[in-house]
Amino acid sequence: MTRVLVSGATGKLGAPICAAISAADDLVLAGRVARSLSGDAGFATLEAAIAGTAAEVVVDVTAPDAGVPHTLATIAAGLPMVLGTTGMTPEGAAEIDAAALAAGVPVLFVPNFSITAVLMMRFAAQAARFLPDCAIVEEHHVAKVDSPSGTALRTADLVEEACGRRPEIASVRLEGLVANQSVLFGSSAQTLEIRNVTTSREAFVPGALLAIRGIRTLAPGLHVGLELLLD
Repeated sequence: MTRVLVSGATGKLGAPICAAISAADDLVLAGRVARSLSGDAGFATLEAAIAGTAAEVVVDVTAPDAGVPHTLATIAAGLPMVLGTTGMTPEGAAEIDAAALAAGVPVLFVPNFSITAVLMMRFAAQAARFLPDCAIVEEHHVAKVDSPSGTALRTADLVEEACGRRPEIASVRLEGLVANQSVLFGSSAQTLEIRNVTTSREAFVPGALLAIRGIRTLAPGLHVGLELLLD
């Protein structure tokens, strides 16, 4: 049984992840972290939760400005981290990687926990080898803080690696959306669209459980993308 600590436990993504961990036969919800929690309900800070539980893996699904400090605190405690909080800068990634290597623990940064979104990115990278003229349109709910999304940035990285050209990204924020993305390719007299549509945050739960179960199989340092655990 793997004991899991969830930071951002009361959020729209954290709450269903906590429920899924509690329902799993091989996982234990060691603790919940959110500013509104205290006492038997959970912990207000990640540092207090790490000190007060025997967690073996930490999951962070909080806010962009909290992702890096929470990850560094987890690394300092010698625990593996599944980081589902987007908005990480290259400087933050470098700091996390150096700290994780020094501490000998793995960190998995997951821009999108949706299995279909991961496949979308993989298919886009394959298409970019033959169709380098590409654009990305990402659509999210109005409360999403970071723009472009982490998924769009990761897709752009993969496309650029495949064809040498970085696609433009357009961001849409509308009431009623959850998380959608289209990757558009153009060529003479033809186009290709690869689209992922998410209708509920429940779509992210299987990928989150996959990351939790697989994080300790990774080498020390920072790793990016759920696809690392799909193969």
